[in-house]
Amino acid sequence: MEKQMVRSIRKGSVQWNEEDRLQIAMLLIKAGYAVRIGRRVVPGQGDKKKAQMEYTVEFWEEDDV
Repeated sequence: MEKQMVRSIRKGSVQWNEEDRLQIAMLLIKAGYAVRIGRRVVPGQGDKKKAQMEYTVEFWEEDDV
């Protein structure tokens, strides 16, 4: 399985907070996925002074070692 990502853009009326992202990460971990929580500039906003930020929960299946 390739990496999948759940995104939440900071501005707007419907946004996820840190607790929401942590709860999703916990559920994915319990389901057996590797998880990374991150933050990055929304693509196409990099050259703006106050670029929008996008919060991500990335998950994937790791190979058994």
